[in-house]
Amino acid sequence: MNGNKNMPLTIFLIVMVSLGWGLSFLFLALLLQEMAPPQMLAVRWSLMALEFLVLILIGKIRFQLKGKKVIYLLLPGLCEPCAYCILEAYGIKMTSASVSAIFVATIPCMTLLMGILLFHKKADLRILGGILVAFLGVVIATVFSPTFSLGGTKLGMLCMILAIIACSLYSLTSAQASADFDAMTVTAAMAFEGAIFFDIICLGQGYGLKTFLLLFASWKVLICFLFLAIFCAFASYICYNRLMSYVEPALGNNIVGSLSTVIGVVAGIVVVGDTWGWYTVVGMLVTLVGVWMSGMRIKEDL
Repeated sequence: MNGNKNMPLTIFLIVMVSLGWGLSFLFLALLLQEMAPPQMLAVRWSLMALEFLVLILIGKIRFQLKGKKVIYLLLPGLCEPCAYCILEAYGIKMTSASVSAIFVATIPCMTLLMGILLFHKKADLRILGGILVAFLGVVIATVFSPTFSLGGTKLGMLCMILAIIACSLYSLTSAQASADFDAMTVTAAMAFEGAIFFDIICLGQGYGLKTFLLLFASWKVLICFLFLAIFCAFASYICYNRLMSYVEPALGNNIVGSLSTVIGVVAGIVVVGDTWGWYTVVGMLVTLVGVWMSGMRIKEDL
């Protein structure tokens, strides 16, 4: 396709994913007041799988596997949500919010490094520059905060390291999958893998099928789940998997991850009343400079 035609679609995909993932923190926080993490993950991904099941039954999605690299259809879902969500949850639990925020901000760097090592992608200093500037912004907003803490166990640090590796592999394998499968098919496979994985964990931890009745515990819970399942998961992951067919995974991760962080921080301040200060403003501005640098690189590619 023509590059000029790709740019508006690329911008739309970036905005959709950033809004979906940035706002998801608020709804996740509300749901975790009502249920345990395994319950929340099981219901969220089961709802998403149900959406795709309906699309398959009415013929909107068809899995055509003959002559295609099926492994790349399965790998994205195994990396995220399956591995990433569990590792991140335990990593955050055994470290601190400050440490986990810095670890998550390194995902674009890890994606760039793993792309070079595993998929023989070329190193691009301009991409690396945008990633490092955005990372610096997150560090400023985190380290200078009065609530900053470096507490945590070695096992927690290891979980966070493995989580960012899993997330990086998700981006890279999603980009590889786009050669044989469209974004809807890749996201459908992710949804079914996530639903099966988290349902087994939920049942194994003794929560039982009553977990799904929590969906109707209140209007607040129902609305949060519907928003997460339809916008933050269904629509956002389709857009992200489509985005990976247009841009370098490390570049896409940097822009989407940085914008999601900014949106999440602003939403937390405005809606929940999270604390903030000069470090928040400066950090987010520096992060946006990194996003702008990455955006200029995308403009050159399309």
